[in-house]
Amino acid sequence: MTHKRNKFLTFCFSCMPGAGQMFLGFFKEGVSLMTVFLGIIVISNWLYLECFAVAAIIVWFYAFFDAMNKNSLPDEEFAGLEDNYIWGDNLDCLPKLPKGKGRKILAIILICFGVYMLFNSIISALLGMGIYISYEVNQFLLHYIPQFIVAFAIIAVGFRMIAGKKQEIDFDDDEKYFEGRDDK
Repeated sequence: MTHKRNKFLTFCFSCMPGAGQMFLGFFKEGVSLMTVFLGIIVISNWLYLECFAVAAIIVWFYAFFDAMNKNSLPDEEFAGLEDNYIWGDNLDCLPKLPKGKGRKILAIILICFGVYMLFNSIISALLGMGIYISYEVNQFLLHYIPQFIVAFAIIAVGFRMIAGKKQEIDFDDDEKYFEGRDDK
């Protein structure tokens, strides 16, 4: 059962995203916040996307103020809080792959990630054998290719969102057309 704790210790634990929630007894929420925060940092460093790290700051602020606000709630409200993952408790949807273009985009991303891992392994093996690759080739393979892949994925998702929105708008226009007609 979750219960309120010392305000100073809550403040101290809240400085690490998710730790404040875990200190208050909300382990699912704390683990999910910590996973999102550290995941954003790892991905932004791995892909050299420093602007993406701003999202980690947003997660940090959310986690900090969420823990502090939960600890300052009245006892009745605090007792009524439930511990849930931030992405929801029902994780049955994870094994299901998207249909259509979403599946193709996911497949392309997985293939590109696999190729990147293969390049990384080959370069590491060559360096282990004493065969050195020029700095420019190494930078291109390990630095620029992942950035290109992420950029193309973001563009593809953007186009997909625009195409989906246009289809919804066209469908709404068709409904309005048929609603206004009187076929007698």
